[in-house]
Amino acid sequence: MWTTVDDLRLSVLMGLPRGLKLCRGMRRALTDDEQHEVAAAIVEHLEMHNWKIEQGPAREGHGPGLMGK
Repeated sequence: MWTTVDDLRLSVLMGLPRGLKLCRGMRRALTDDEQHEVAAAIVEHLEMHNWKIEQGPAREGHGPGLMGK
């Protein structure tokens, strides 16, 4: 089952390339597994410091869609 923490971890993971662009060559220096580890560490750090992050409603075009209907 997909949890809120999993969703946050994925969101952080998807934002990593943009953040890593700020460090020249860093994006290519990390493997996919290392990027997943970094995203998990960020989420764990936020949880450890009692951050509460809630996802808002899906934006238009960001949902399960109408595929197959």
